[in-house]
Amino acid sequence: MNAETSSRCAAASGIGAAAPEFDALAVDATVTAPRRVRRSDYAGRWLAVIFYPRDFSFVCPTELTAFSARAADFRERGCELLGVSVDSIELHREWFATDPSDGGLGPLQFPLASDPAGDAARAFGVWDAEQKVSHRGLFLIDPDAVLQYAVIHNVSVGRSVDEVLRVLQALQTGGLCPASWTTADGVIDPEAALRPGSVLGHYRIRRHLGSGTFGAVFAAWDLHLERLAALKVLKRNIVESREALLSEARAAARLSHPHVCTIYAVEELDGLPVIVMEHLEGKPLTQVIEDGLDVETAIRLAREIAEGLAAAHEQCVVHGDFKPANVIVTETAGAKILDFGLARSQRCRDPLVDGKPPRAAARLVAGSRDSTAAAVTLDAPRSSGSRNSLRGTPAYMAPEQAEGRAATAASDAYSFGLTLYELLTGRAAYEHTGIVQHLLRLSTADLASELVPHVPPTYQDLLASLLARHPADRPSMSDAARSLRQFARQTP
Repeated sequence: MNAETSSRCAAASGIGAAAPEFDALAVDATVTAPRRVRRSDYAGRWLAVIFYPRDFSFVCPTELTAFSARAADFRERGCELLGVSVDSIELHREWFATDPSDGGLGPLQFPLASDPAGDAARAFGVWDAEQKVSHRGLFLIDPDAVLQYAVIHNVSVGRSVDEVLRVLQALQTGGLCPASWTTADGVIDPEAALRPGSVLGHYRIRRHLGSGTFGAVFAAWDLHLERLAALKVLKRNIVESREALLSEARAAARLSHPHVCTIYAVEELDGLPVIVMEHLEGKPLTQVIEDGLDVETAIRLAREIAEGLAAAHEQCVVHGDFKPANVIVTETAGAKILDFGLARSQRCRDPLVDGKPPRAAARLVAGSRDSTAAAVTLDAPRSSGSRNSLRGTPAYMAPEQAEGRAATAASDAYSFGLTLYELLTGRAAYEHTGIVQHLLRLSTADLASELVPHVPPTYQDLLASLLARHPADRPSMSDAARSLRQFARQTP
């Protein structure tokens, strides 16, 4: 492979990466003085860089005038045009001044840059070292200076302006656009298109495992590592920003514990944010509880869960939506906590909020009106007047979460207490309660006194401490795990 071919391959592989920088003199048809142009000058806008071989050639004027005729269409879409060749500024000016009937351009609607040594052409991988000119390369650079499209023609073949506009419009949708896509067509919905046999990135979907507020989970075969994985495909219209969720998932990915589901990767595949996790064969804890548990098994599972949560808290990662549905019980590994990929990464010492916390607003944004259902997101006004996202499953929320505070390790302890109650009694603490009513009840009543008498006396003190109204009065998950290990030794 020669240097020229290697350079072109590098340009093609740069899709999705920062576009090459350039610095050149350019001239406009209507402005006498030349000006310097750099890629950074176009920050915040799309840019189409049009490399062509020579002024006063046969094919080039047909291309450039065609782009000029559609310049308004490009600008309407926030895209600037820039032509680049090896010709000098003086020759560009002469070409502008020459009548089109004599091979000139006339009043072109975008500037032409001079790249006499081919520096810009080399950077973009379109330099023809033998002819000392550039090939017909066209590159679309997005407002973040990321290269999104590259096409390189032989010098004898002109480019289609309509096709470049079509691609620009398709890229700006942010979606998946099929062949021959036009603005009249919709984009492909990858969420709806995911089914057994389809491929997302380098994962082949095997089967759908379940869905929730934030996305759907699929069993998939990793075509690179040749192993089964679980993909949590996040919805594109989730209330929280996609970037924030992925950032939190990356923080949770550092967790490594026998009772925590391992996160392999956090990435964006085919336009969808995806959390790649360990694939687990087992039953959800909700089903295990429904099937019936003896006390010894219930305490063993509770201990395993407590140890997993404690390990997460030691790494400053808070779950924030812990509940039995987020635990899988396997035959070999016991309890495994799921959905740390939607956890919160916090400082290890997170001070409690002083004063009276803001009351959660009653407007439902997402989820069911049943407090026992899946996670929901409610609007919660902050004291500053901005809005905060209240996230979690109401039936397993701590009182401070219901009042608008962010989840902490102490909030996880409260949610674990409700799960411990369920393990020991075989029934959920709160059933079929409206969300708003349940949140108001959480913020005013001492619910621990209602629940503690229903569990065996041996476990009442631990449950009461876990369900303490004030977060500072709850034990750490390490202390809870220690107590559960002692109970396990005492169980006949």
